[in-house]
Amino acid sequence: MRYIGNKTRLLDFIRRVLRSRGIRPGRAVDPFSGTASVARALKRWQFHTAASDIMEYGYVFARAYVEVTAPPAFTGIAQQIRGRERRHALAWLNRLPGRPGFIHEHYSPAGTAGAVHGRMYFTPANAARIDAVRDEIEGWYRSSAIDDDAYHTLLAALIEAADRVANTTGVYAAFVKSWQPNALRALELRTDRIVRGNGCTAARANALDAVRDAGEFDLLYLDPPYNSRQYAGYYHIPELLARGWYDGDIEMRGKTGLIEDRDRRSDWSSSRRCESAFEALVATARCRHIMMSYNAEGIIREETIERVLREHGLRATYRRYRRQYRRYRSDSDGASRRYRANDVYEYLYCVSR
Repeated sequence: MRYIGNKTRLLDFIRRVLRSRGIRPGRAVDPFSGTASVARALKRWQFHTAASDIMEYGYVFARAYVEVTAPPAFTGIAQQIRGRERRHALAWLNRLPGRPGFIHEHYSPAGTAGAVHGRMYFTPANAARIDAVRDEIEGWYRSSAIDDDAYHTLLAALIEAADRVANTTGVYAAFVKSWQPNALRALELRTDRIVRGNGCTAARANALDAVRDAGEFDLLYLDPPYNSRQYAGYYHIPELLARGWYDGDIEMRGKTGLIEDRDRRSDWSSSRRCESAFEALVATARCRHIMMSYNAEGIIREETIERVLREHGLRATYRRYRRQYRRYRSDSDGASRRYRANDVYEYLYCVSR
């Protein structure tokens, strides 16, 4: 999934730093797991990982890619889809004809609400198919035909499939006013290889609660928001797909159809509150090692990061590691927005305790 701060391209860098510091597999906590790329890698590297995020879609990814221990069985729908394996379930969902529903109504130009606001997040065909797939998954789950593992695995596949055909530049704060080539492709759910075993967990929680509830553990990996963009507003459609719309009215506002997000707004995206949130979290964590991934343009000042980690760790073990990489751009330079540079630095701030 296209995602601000995704660390997929930095996994080798993270692993090299872990090895250079002699941090061996143990219990790890990732309280800003996002799309779960690092939490999943930690699991693959034999860490017993607790992944959490304040967003519901973050929980869906953590559940599907971190907690699930083996490919789900689809025995409850085997007769319907003519097979037990996950690829048969995906093939069934990919063959479903479109059934216009919530997404078609609100986030495509063919829906009444979508037309009023000119929303072009999805083509009418893809929006109707997203509705059909989401309804099918929900129906299977509510009838107990699939279990929690299968439910979240299929939801993760749908959220990623929808993102591939979303008519956006990578975030959902705005839609493009003409159809991009990716938006004209047909929705297609794809399977993703499951990392087996080793007792990892997933939760939806704010970072402080997740760390407090973890007790004693070995590695705290932090990848907090680094600017003032609230993820609840930038990814409201993936959040809707994760939460569903089956248990009550969804209130939407504005041209982009934002949803209520007061319980999912983060202090870490506030320049006034991020530094106190960082210090409170570090002071609370009962862990042996801390590794914080942070952007060179982040809103927490580097002197604050160094001070807090040195005060709450062994001062001599503090170190900052640097990696240069190509900037993720959700839009182009223009009259109202210019990026500082094409490349940016990602830092890993580490300390032992």
